[in-house]
Amino acid sequence: MEDNISLVKKQLSTVIDPDMEIDIVNLGLIYDVELNGTTCDVTMTMPTRSCRYGESIVQTVIKSVEALDFIDKCNLKMVWEPVWTKDRMTKIARLSLGV
Repeated sequence: MEDNISLVKKQLSTVIDPDMEIDIVNLGLIYDVELNGTTCDVTMTMPTRSCRYGESIVQTVIKSVEALDFIDKCNLKMVWEPVWTKDRMTKIARLSLGV
């Protein structure tokens, strides 16, 4: 049986970055997931500060996490350090993007 953190990450993998057409987990945009009772704290970044889909992705992350039956609230913390680089992507993302 999967633990709840794994279930949250699995749910986050359904959120697609429209620019790159890859999910945010494989892109390496999720830095941390913590559970405190029924509250989930997600720490993430964007590929760039000027990401045109940033607000849309943030709202989708919150909605998708709060859709889980064991989560009542999702707090999202956007960070810019450490800076996101392509090195954070999984092999799956690299292959999909030809990197």
